[in-house]
Amino acid sequence: MWTARRILKELADTDRRRRILTIFWKHADLQHKLMAQAQLAKMLHFREDTIRKMPAEKKADLLASRVGTPEFEQLFEMALMQYHTHEKNTMMAEFLDRWQVPHENGSIETDDYTPPTPDQVRDAVRDLTAHDRRDVAVYLASAGLLMGGPWQEATWPVVDEMAGGLA
Repeated sequence: MWTARRILKELADTDRRRRILTIFWKHADLQHKLMAQAQLAKMLHFREDTIRKMPAEKKADLLASRVGTPEFEQLFEMALMQYHTHEKNTMMAEFLDRWQVPHENGSIETDDYTPPTPDQVRDAVRDLTAHDRRDVAVYLASAGLLMGGPWQEATWPVVDEMAGGLA
């Protein structure tokens, strides 16, 4: 099972993980940022105000230091979603176009579509080579995690196959 923590630990290298978590601090809604600040302050014995005043990159490093902590799972899921919608929407759009899934700039806006099959995912990975393989693996694992059901069945086996070649 690809959890957000596992995606960040095993698929995202250090720079990519930092970028993903920085995007969270820049684009997440206020409620999620406040929740992250409170959890970090409690775990690290900092004042919330101290964390609030830090630059996004420093807060990203603090979150990254807690990548194994289950209490941050929801925030890590949000970070992955923010990363893809703000930084990787072009890549998402190319995959969704390939699978004929209707979308608006990489964001699926309807439930009226058929998710891809594992073979369609493999074919897209093979053919859409302009993107970094780690980015593709992070995207596919995140799509399975966030979309669930048929998306997990289609993307996670391909991510498992890709994961060995990323080391």
